[in-house]
Amino acid sequence: MKIIEKKSKSSTSIIDLIIEKKDYLEKVDISLKDYRKKANIPGFRKGNVPVGLIKKQYGTAIKVEEVNRIVQKEISKYISDNNISILGSPLPFEDGEIDWTKDEINLKFEIAYKPNFKLNYKPKKTLTYFTVEADNEMINNQVESIQNQYGKLISLQSPEKESTISGNVKTAESKKQKNLSLDTQKFKKAFFSKYLSSAKVGSLININTKSFNEDKYLSSLFNIEEKDFINKDLIFQINEITKREKAILDKELYKKVYKNDEIKNQKQFKNKVKSDIEKQFINQSDQKFFNDCVEFLISNTKIDLPEKFIKKLIIANQKEKISENEIDKDFSQSLRGIKYQLIESKLIEENEIDINPDAVKSYAKEMVIKQMAMYGQNQPDDEQLNSIVQRVMSNEDELKRMYSMLINEKILYVFKNKISKKDSKVDYKKFIETAYDKND
Repeated sequence: MKIIEKKSKSSTSIIDLIIEKKDYLEKVDISLKDYRKKANIPGFRKGNVPVGLIKKQYGTAIKVEEVNRIVQKEISKYISDNNISILGSPLPFEDGEIDWTKDEINLKFEIAYKPNFKLNYKPKKTLTYFTVEADNEMINNQVESIQNQYGKLISLQSPEKESTISGNVKTAESKKQKNLSLDTQKFKKAFFSKYLSSAKVGSLININTKSFNEDKYLSSLFNIEEKDFINKDLIFQINEITKREKAILDKELYKKVYKNDEIKNQKQFKNKVKSDIEKQFINQSDQKFFNDCVEFLISNTKIDLPEKFIKKLIIANQKEKISENEIDKDFSQSLRGIKYQLIESKLIEENEIDINPDAVKSYAKEMVIKQMAMYGQNQPDDEQLNSIVQRVMSNEDELKRMYSMLINEKILYVFKNKISKKDSKVDYKKFIETAYDKND
C-alpha cells in the first residue's frame, strides 16, 4: 500500500491511498470461504456452493468491506505515526467513480489540520467576579423559615389565616375518601371569612378549585390515579386544626441549627444565616464568571478554521440528509462550538490538567453524600457508599457528565488565577439582571 499526502490548502490535505491486490487478497479469500460455509443457495447443500458462484454473487461486496477496513486502519496509523493533529475526522474525497473491479484501488481522503493559535489571558477590560450579598429581606425570610421548621405544632379551636386543616375529602357521588391537609393561606379571603373562620373539628366544608387563590392548588394534591377527586365539587370533613408556633430565637435554637458553632445572640445567628445564604450562591457566581471568561476567549482568540471542510464534516455526521443551506442557518453557532472545543483542549494542554479515575471516584462520593444530605438522609457507611458510587460510575452518560464537571472546575481555577478580575458585591436581584442580560 502506498500513502501520499498532498496539501491542497494551508489548513487541509488530501491523503491518497493506493491499495494493491496483495493488501486485501488474503482477507477477501478468507471471507469468501466463510461465506461459502454459511450460504444458503437453492440447488446446493449448505457448505457445498461452488467458490466461483460465491465470488460472483458476493465478491465485490466483500472486497469493498475488506478494503474499507484496511483503509480505516492504515489512515489512522498514518495520522498517528506522523503526529498529525486533525480537526474532526478524515472525509472521503470525491474524485470520480471508484472502479472496484480493478486490482488496484485508489481512495482519497481529506483531512483538516488543527489550527495553531495562542491564548491571551489578559482582557483589555477587566472582567468582574460578582459575589451575591444576602439582603435583610432574604436573611429575615430564612430566619423565619428556620423558626417555623424548629417550631412546635399546636391545636386550634378554629382555623386561622396561617394554619393547617387536616381531614377526609370525598365527592357527593363516590364513597371513596382521601386524607388531605390544606394550607388556609391558599384559600380565597372571601371563602375563608364565610366558611372557614368559624369552622370547628367535625365541620363539613364544600370545596372546589374556585375556593383557592390558584386553580391548580387543589388538583396538585392528587395523583393521576385519583381522578375521581380532580376538578370535582368535594366535601371536606375537618378532623384536626393546627398551627406551627415559631421557635423562639434563643441559645437552644441556635444550638439545634448550628451544633458545631458557639452562637450567643441574634446578631451572631443572623450573621451565620447570612453566610450560609451567600455560600449557596457561590456556584452561580462561579458559573457567571466561567461564562464571561469563555465569551472573552472565544471573542478575542484568533483561530483560522477551514469553514468549507467543517460544513462537509457537519453533513457527514448528520443522521438525516441535510443541505448546505440548512447548515448555514446555525453555522456561526457551530463555529463558536468548535472554537471553544479547541480553546478547551489548549487550556487543558497548557495548564497540564489531568483527571484520573480516582479523582472521578472521589467526586462521585462527594456528589452522593451531598445529595443524600439534601434529602435529609444519613451519610452511608463506606460499603454502602462504594456500592452507590459503583452504580453511578457504571452509567456511561453520568461518567461523562462528572468528567466534564471536573474539567470545568479545573478550568475555572485557571481562569481565576490567570484572567485579571475585579470583585463586586451585589444583591441577588442585581446579580440575576447582570447574569441573564449577557448570558441568557
